[in-house]
Amino acid sequence: MKLARGASGLWAWAYRAKLVRAPMPFWRVVVEAALLGGARRWPRGARSAVTSVLAWAHTIEEAEALAVLALEQEGLAALTADAVKTAPAAAPRRTPAAVARTELGFVMGEPDGHKAGGASRRGARA
Repeated sequence: MKLARGASGLWAWAYRAKLVRAPMPFWRVVVEAALLGGARRWPRGARSAVTSVLAWAHTIEEAEALAVLALEQEGLAALTADAVKTAPAAAPRRTPAAVARTELGFVMGEPDGHKAGGASRRGARA
């Protein structure tokens, strides 16, 4: 899902200039998702991915659900989703829809399953 910049960019500029009104709120949903093994080739050592999904929706729950569905189509299983209203970056849709997502940021696991950090620093003084 990539955001086309032609008419969408013009509409976003008109919205910021208060020349047009949006038919429903525009949401930016930040999602952390687990990588499904057989769906795609993922980077070695990656446990999960983080991305933002842009969506037109009436409610926060609807925006989060649309983001989760959009990522499931790409081979990701959502763990958490948090939405916030934002200024539109795409032309409006007549029905609620996820319109774009940012690049995936991968959360890497520790090699051999060891925890990071080493010895405990509890009670240490500076």
